[in-house]
Amino acid sequence: MSETFPILLFATLYSVLLFVVAWQVERNKERNKQWLQRWRPVVYSLALAVYCSSWTFFGAVGQATGKLWSYLPIYLGPMLVFLFGHQFLRKLMRVGERQKVTSIADFIG
Repeated sequence: MSETFPILLFATLYSVLLFVVAWQVERNKERNKQWLQRWRPVVYSLALAVYCSSWTFFGAVGQATGKLWSYLPIYLGPMLVFLFGHQFLRKLMRVGERQKVTSIADFIG
């Protein structure tokens, strides 16, 4: 029990941090344009961490036990997009804002 408590505490604090950041951004969107520009990399980094964490939980650990290097694309893909795909992500965000899409299904539609 004592070994799991710090893990549960860290996971809870991390979830609360993600919620607070998202809530603040949505609540003060118009008032804090400069704040949003300054903290945008942090928000994207947290989003990337959530993406990679969920894939790790649901698949990478199992894949790594069966085939050692099969989990690498799960991490390599998002890292390459964030490192070299700035123009693509910028265009994607511009189209999403212009079309008022709220999900990937809306975007594809």
